Order: sequence, then C-alpha cells, then structure tokens
Amino acid sequence: MFDYRQLIADLPSLIQGMGTTALVTLASFVVAACLGVLLGGASLSRRRPVALTARTVVQIARATPEMIAVFWAYYCLPILLGANLSGLTCGVLALGLIGGGYMAEIVRGGILAVDKGQWEAAKSLALPRAITWGRIIAPQAVRKMLPAVVNYFTDLLKATTLLAGIGVGEVAYVAYMSGSASFRYLEPLTGVAILFFLLVFPLSLLARHLSAGTRTQR
Repeated sequence: MFDYRQLIADLPSLIQGMGTTALVTLASFVVAACLGVLLGGASLSRRRPVALTARTVVQIARATPEMIAVFWAYYCLPILLGANLSGLTCGVLALGLIGGGYMAEIVRGGILAVDKGQWEAAKSLALPRAITWGRIIAPQAVRKMLPAVVNYFTDLLKATTLLAGIGVGEVAYVAYMSGSASFRYLEPLTGVAILFFLLVFPLSLLARHLSAGTRTQR
C-alpha cells in the first residue's frame, strides 16, 4: 500500500533534486537558445552553402535521440576532448546541442511568420538593417515564437530525467536512490510525478494562453 509518511520523508531530498533539475534545464535552454538563434538565422541566409550547412546540422540534431546524445556526450566527449567532464556538464551540452536544432526551427518559423509587408515597408523607408531587425522584425518574431518556446522548455524540463542514467543528481536520480535504499519505489517516484505536474501544468497553460494571444493578433 501507498505510505504517505514515506512520501513526506522523501520530499526534502526530492525538492533538493528538483533544484538540480532546474539548473540543468536553464543551462541547457541557454545553450539551445544561443545555437537556435545562430542556426535559425543561418538557415535563412542567402548564401546557399551557409543555409545548407545550417539546415543539415538542424536535421542531424532533431534526428538524434536525446538519450543517445546524453550517453555519447558522457562516454565519448571526454575521450575526444582529452578532458575530464562531469555528468552535469555532459548532460547540459547534450540536451543543449539537441535542443539547438529544435530552437533553430522555432526561430526560423518565427521570422518567416512576420508579414512580408513589414519587410517591404522597412525597405521602402530605407531603414538600416540593424533597425529593421531590432525594431520591426525581431519583436514581432519573438511574440510569434513564444508559445513554441514555452512548449520546448516544457519538453526540455521533462528530458532532464534522462540524466539520471549518467549519475546526475536530478530529481529522478534522487528518487531512484531513495527507492533502492528503502526498497520502496512507489512513494519517491509518485513524488517526482507530483513535482513535475506542479511545474509542467502551469507552463502548459501559459503556452496555451500565449498561443491564443498570438492567434488573436493576426
């Protein structure tokens, strides 16, 4: 039977593990966002070799399973670099690099979604390229990207549980260790499910609200 007292006893360690989960999520998101902007912009370049290279990298990233990327980064990357890398570092790099492919598509889609009339108006006014992007295109593209970005952030948050396989002390790993110590997995894993629901559900509502707002502005 389910033991609520065991769940309450596990909560402090689970919440502490959630702190590591949050750190991994934010760090991976920063890496993915930076790569996404670079790859997304490059994929729209008028220089065919640049655009083709960027799109190839994006397709490879999106086609690679996250679990494979995490294990490859943990076991192979230190050998290739000749350096000792922690599981946390390898996990962040793996999720960030894979996420860069998804963010690139979000960025590309957001830019393409800006009405062509905005480009033509800026061109007719002979506005500098920096002003065209900074004052006209980028703000509109970001608004259109926000729902997809929040959805991706939600998926990334859930994907951090894969790092338990390489010993990173995020919440899923903490739950597994707690279960193996007490031989009761029901309570700690249920606690993980509850914590993720409390985080993911509000993000899902936010994404839905942003998506509705975007449709209203059209």
